[in-house]
Amino acid sequence: MVMDSSDDDIFYSSELHGFTLKILFVGDGLLDTDNYPTSNKGASVQTWGNSRELAKRGHEVFIVRRSDTKGEEIVENVNLVGIEFKGQVTDMIPFLSHLTRMSSSLYFSMRSLELIERIRPNIMCLINRVSGIFPSELKMPKVYIMHSPEALDFFKAYSISANRLNSVLFYVKKAIEKRVMQKSDRVVVLNRYIERYLRMKGLRNVVRIPNGINAEEFSNKGEEDFILYAERFDWNKNVVSLINAFAKIRTYYNLCLVGSGPEEEKIRSMMQQKKLRDRVIMVPAVPRRKLLEIMSRCSVFVLPSLFEVYPNVVLEAMASVNPLLQELIWEQ
Repeated sequence: MVMDSSDDDIFYSSELHGFTLKILFVGDGLLDTDNYPTSNKGASVQTWGNSRELAKRGHEVFIVRRSDTKGEEIVENVNLVGIEFKGQVTDMIPFLSHLTRMSSSLYFSMRSLELIERIRPNIMCLINRVSGIFPSELKMPKVYIMHSPEALDFFKAYSISANRLNSVLFYVKKAIEKRVMQKSDRVVVLNRYIERYLRMKGLRNVVRIPNGINAEEFSNKGEEDFILYAERFDWNKNVVSLINAFAKIRTYYNLCLVGSGPEEEKIRSMMQQKKLRDRVIMVPAVPRRKLLEIMSRCSVFVLPSLFEVYPNVVLEAMASVNPLLQELIWEQ
């Protein structure tokens, strides 16, 4: 994993002193993101990569996750501990998606306490504000990794424009995250903008560690004349604008859209309306290994998001030696 660790990064500085630590990551509490080791979504990809690297360095690493079965399995020296419960996220209905995902993460947060107390890690890492709320109250060293700024004030307008339910839920998320940050020994952020923002708000325990990837997992197998988008189909990823732009250009390239999400039907409808069925291919979300295969053969990668923090998929496209159609600007 390519990391930019700071001097007070308590994960990696501990190695310099010869300590072996018991490190525990608390998952999201969602089946589609806690599916370790085959995770292919943002924070989960980073969590799995960090877990593997820490295990390689001799630490005892656990991921408490929601799974289809209870019990524990060990993959690449990482202990995956499952919490099983019924309940399904209604992801294709935008209004209900936020509510069901929050409810699932909150229930998982309560259920995780017993396992965490039994494992008794030296360091606990929280990767989701909601699933981390109950564990954050435990008396042990804690790190909160902020993968998304959706509960910060500058993001409020984006949240509410995406889903009116956020006119209420935004304040709930904000209160939860504030509590988690107060209870954490370190708050890890991914870029300098958010680091400066939190420090301006008076938070002093902020550490910046950008996302990283293992470049050896990526390759370029030649262009096959298609433009690739590979992410969720939601308001922020802005696939609607990509469809509109593609409809206006004359090119022999096809457009390949890989993913799933609440705007899937809207995208299909636009394709039909603009007569793009023969030029645009929609592929359901695929396992990570298959996605990397597709990425290695695209001619151009595009990410038309309205807002990003430090997207894995851009790092992956760059590692695959593909040009970026849209210039993404973020400070490192």
